[in-house]
Amino acid sequence: VGDEDLDSAAAPLPSVSKSNIGHRWSDITSYATKKKVQCWFQHPNGNWELGRVISTSGTDSVISLPDGKVLKVNSDSLIPANPDILDGVDDLMQLSYLNEPSTKAGPVLVAINPFKKVPLYGNDYIEAYKNKSIESPHVYAIADTAIREMTRGIVGFLNGESGAGKTETAKIAMQYLAVLGGGSGIEYEILKTNPILEAFGNAKTLRNDNSSRFGKLIEIHFSETGKISGAKIQTCKCSYY
Repeated sequence: VGDEDLDSAAAPLPSVSKSNIGHRWSDITSYATKKKVQCWFQHPNGNWELGRVISTSGTDSVISLPDGKVLKVNSDSLIPANPDILDGVDDLMQLSYLNEPSTKAGPVLVAINPFKKVPLYGNDYIEAYKNKSIESPHVYAIADTAIREMTRGIVGFLNGESGAGKTETAKIAMQYLAVLGGGSGIEYEILKTNPILEAFGNAKTLRNDNSSRFGKLIEIHFSETGKISGAKIQTCKCSYY
């Protein structure tokens, strides 16, 4: 395939550490080319698509997409994908690669705590999910659905073992709601309650340096125009040691 037959791909939105991607991909470059393995490619709009490696030369790779399009991309933008034979396995330990931080099970978002900061959040991503330019599973997508269908009385429930990331996920969801329903300034007062509650109710455990030792029921009230008008936070289930 000549360069004139290839579409060039713009740099994608940041989502995973480039250095980590490059390291993992470089480990299997020769094997990937020989076996025409599958890979994940991130489009400029942030969406991921499954492709197949055709060839690799230097820092560039040529991949084919399901629609027949052939792209010449930087190898650092690729992440190894599991082969088709591993589709539908019952045990994630059987997978060769666990490189997706979140997925969906119907309306339920299933997320893995990476135990490090990842560039998957912030104003750029909030705007992208607000404008529907990204459809990948994300807590912003769940929060967007909640605020757009709140007339139905939407309830969000965060569940997981200690250290799973429930508290941080709640903060991220509230940040999204604050942007879409903000304007009066009260949304910032609501967000500021988090460190106060954590100061009184969090503790260091063997599994989590900032473990919430209590549960929270957070009610965010909206006006008829869709703006945040107030909130109510009820604490419960305190743990003692």
